[in-house]
Amino acid sequence: MNNLNIIKKSGRKFLTLSVCVLALSSCQLDYENKSAINPDNVWQNETMIQAYLTDIYSGMVPGWSSTSDTDTDLTTDSNDSMSEWLRGVNISASSRGVNFDYGIIDKINYLLEQMETVPESVMALKDKDAVVAQAKFWRAYRYWSYVKDLGGVPLILKSQDVNDLPSLMVKRSSTSDCMAQILKDLDDAIQALPDRWSSADYGRIDKCAAMAFKGRVQMWYASKLFNRSNDKGRWETAYQTNKAALEYAEKNGYKLMDKFSDIWLTKGKSNTEALIFRHYKYPDTYYDMNQYLPEDITHGWACRQVPQTPQLLAFPLKDGSSMAIYENEEYKSQKLDVNRLSTDAAYNADILDKLVNEMDPRFYDSYSVPGCDFPSLEIPAGQYFWTSYVKVTPFYKAMSNIQLERNAGTTHYGSFFPLKAITPGLNNADSYKGENNAICLRLGEVYLNLAECAAEAGHINEALGYVAAIRKRAGIDKGAGAIGYGLDVYNTLEGVRRLLYNERAAELSQENFRYGDLRRWMNFDNINAQKHYNNLYVVFNGDEEEAGKFDWTRTLEDAETQKFFHIDFVPNVKQVEVSTFNISTKHWFGAIGDKTMGANFDNDMSQQNNEWGGSFDPLK
Repeated sequence: MNNLNIIKKSGRKFLTLSVCVLALSSCQLDYENKSAINPDNVWQNETMIQAYLTDIYSGMVPGWSSTSDTDTDLTTDSNDSMSEWLRGVNISASSRGVNFDYGIIDKINYLLEQMETVPESVMALKDKDAVVAQAKFWRAYRYWSYVKDLGGVPLILKSQDVNDLPSLMVKRSSTSDCMAQILKDLDDAIQALPDRWSSADYGRIDKCAAMAFKGRVQMWYASKLFNRSNDKGRWETAYQTNKAALEYAEKNGYKLMDKFSDIWLTKGKSNTEALIFRHYKYPDTYYDMNQYLPEDITHGWACRQVPQTPQLLAFPLKDGSSMAIYENEEYKSQKLDVNRLSTDAAYNADILDKLVNEMDPRFYDSYSVPGCDFPSLEIPAGQYFWTSYVKVTPFYKAMSNIQLERNAGTTHYGSFFPLKAITPGLNNADSYKGENNAICLRLGEVYLNLAECAAEAGHINEALGYVAAIRKRAGIDKGAGAIGYGLDVYNTLEGVRRLLYNERAAELSQENFRYGDLRRWMNFDNINAQKHYNNLYVVFNGDEEEAGKFDWTRTLEDAETQKFFHIDFVPNVKQVEVSTFNISTKHWFGAIGDKTMGANFDNDMSQQNNEWGGSFDPLK
């Protein structure tokens, strides 16, 4: 049937209520039959209305993504190959198309229509307004998820009747019209939402979260992807929105968490940084951690998010200086020389010590280091986890295979492993019981969004001040300079741009931001110049037999232990020449998928984006 994959109206008459996956205690039902509920009862009972809203939350709040940043050069998975998109081959609307699913939008539209007739005897006006505000927020959120990838989409603001076929054939609205509606929904939500929710409703969208999300949307719309002429008016608008969001959030009790690692471990209102998040608590809600862990200490498909050289060196050193491989001459102080690693033993030893002992503290909260503590019960008591390598023919063997006497594979494509999603104190059998907060919007991001908008609007020192706050929380030394934290060298617009290229990769690693950032900056050049996934391996100086005699209670933090190891720069961890970056710079927006083009648009090419053979301009 030609429709936008929308739930049939008859399907709305029986509501299947999902288990509440957020920390929302108000989503309990007093009804024994929770699967088949008369719709008249739903809108005559406040608890049922809140449950309907909670069901919308459960379908919208994102969780952990095990493939975060694997579509960039920052991380890779354990596959031997590279995706066709990254290699720039077989690129077509069929392979890159996005098909519409308006089910959640229809559910929201239906709720909004029903709320118009809910009497105050059922729900107080203030509470009704709050329900409507939350629904409008999620409608804006859903529409934005399409617009940022595709440009304009069909704007449907009323529930649809599948029996009225002509009404279902809705063409795409312009991007500017979609943006106007998204911002209207957000403004309506901001007007009616409470500043903060009580503990009983902790986890719902509040005014601070909606303001911060609006700031993110306007930053995107001001970025090069949507703003090819670099209209400074858009940047000024985004700057004012993000500044208002930060000030309002901090006025209402939000603040950066004192300790970076606590962001993902602290539950409830004690977490002062999380704005939009998914709360996990086993056995009610949980996720499988095996995809983040080395194969030696888990099961199933492991090692899907292994950081590569650009990710490791996106973090500054503790003194604020940078080893990042993307730095220009005027910004670098200790840029890594990968060629010198193989010719200068003293330089190699210095880099090894820097990686182990002298990095930005966020680095150690974000990634494990070989020969150091790892939060898993699989590591024998008294030992450290040695995710280093032994050089064997034809490549490398993981020392952890030897340490734990397991044959989990020859290599993991890296010595460092992600920690943000790792719940401490679990063993192999329990590694599916992940409980860390999955946060899709937090105050740290707001600081970085505001820094970018401030710089683009002409407020360079103010922008650096926001990054300074992030680095101060991180524990980076203030050092010398008017601003300090290694930031004074970036005191131009181009400098702030280069700073944020790495700072966002460091602060927001594993949080699924990188590909979106590169798209909105229209910058795949650095990735393509890398050619291959490349990494820094910590390698044992002896052979496999000698590695078997190694004292696993030693730590790589110790200078004497470091003498048994060196760093190898591996220019192509996949070892396959065809796995070469060649991301298309002709396709910045996605294509409308074949299913949607056929079912919804009757293959009318005026509805396909102009980068994919159609005539729809996503910039209008």
